[in-house]
Amino acid sequence: MRWLAPALVIGLLLPAPSRAHQKSVSYSKWTLVDDGAIAEVRVRWLELTSLPDLGAEADRPFDRGRVLSYLQGRLSLETDTGACTPKLASAVWLPVEEGWLRVEWRVRCANSPTHLHSQLFDTLTNHVHLATVLGPEPLDVVLSPAAPRAVLDMGAGEGATPGIAGYVRLGVEHILTGWDHLAFLLLLIVVARRVSEVALLVTGFTVGHSVTLAAAALGIVVPHVRAVEATIAASILVVALENAGMERVRGGPLVVLGALVLFAASATFGGLPAFWGLAVFTACYFALLRTLSGGRRLRWAIACLFGFVHGLGFSGVLLEQELARGQLLRALFGFNVGVELGQLAIVALIWPVLHWLRVRRLEDRVVDATSLVGAAVGTFALILRAFG
Repeated sequence: MRWLAPALVIGLLLPAPSRAHQKSVSYSKWTLVDDGAIAEVRVRWLELTSLPDLGAEADRPFDRGRVLSYLQGRLSLETDTGACTPKLASAVWLPVEEGWLRVEWRVRCANSPTHLHSQLFDTLTNHVHLATVLGPEPLDVVLSPAAPRAVLDMGAGEGATPGIAGYVRLGVEHILTGWDHLAFLLLLIVVARRVSEVALLVTGFTVGHSVTLAAAALGIVVPHVRAVEATIAASILVVALENAGMERVRGGPLVVLGALVLFAASATFGGLPAFWGLAVFTACYFALLRTLSGGRRLRWAIACLFGFVHGLGFSGVLLEQELARGQLLRALFGFNVGVELGQLAIVALIWPVLHWLRVRRLEDRVVDATSLVGAAVGTFALILRAFG
């Protein structure tokens, strides 16, 4: 208990971004026509703040002319003889949800397009551009600063699976750059003693996030973004408190319940009433741990239950692309494979280090340190995501 106050202070002072699991993403749709294509591009205004040359200031909005020039100059459809030429008078600003811009323009191509090239936000190393090319067969394209140009194989034909490799790469990048998912995974396995225990925990987490990732992407459930992000942060805090042995402290479950009730009451006034359920669940979970001698047997269940929430967080990238059902199934498969590969790679790197520390009898120090940091980061992210 003595480290909870420092953890809260550290959490409130942390400068880390609360939504770091969300990638920087932009979208485009290219509809091929006889003399070229119609481009429809969608980006967040927030991304444009990384580009000071576009003319935005505290008391003045972005210059739309400069924004359009930037988008047309950095995102291009190409042929074997060069880039297609934007028709200057064809730009139309389309209605879109708050925080985004959506613009359409036409390009003229000398012959059939062969490549799509994106240099959008190339100073943001975690930026991904997701594009759909509508021709004889829809084609998905995933571009990033590391892979800015893609070949357009418009003759892939029925039954082909264009874009799967790109979505596998996107899934790997998403898990490797998602600090909150990685923090939760680390806190799960840091107390594991055997490889079989690690395998069970990772399997539980995989089953959980795979189910809800598919359900959200297919439209079966509609996630509430703020609630999902805040609950992901809460999952880090809960597992950190469990690792620290909160259930063994006299009155520990009641302390957790009291804190979460206060948070849930505040969140209700902030428009997130769902946290009453989280408060009751967490208190009951710690009370159950207190009555069980082998509480770690419940870890796989917690990994699975919170995995459901993490899966809803994963789904954001695919949901915002607004893919057709056939394309979505391919994207879902590739993205989930990429997430699993990245997750397994992280575990393969972390577990030998944890085993080496355990052999040298440093396990308690590692658990205490990760619990402290996890509680601090979870507190910070939970408060900022719920009320920020």
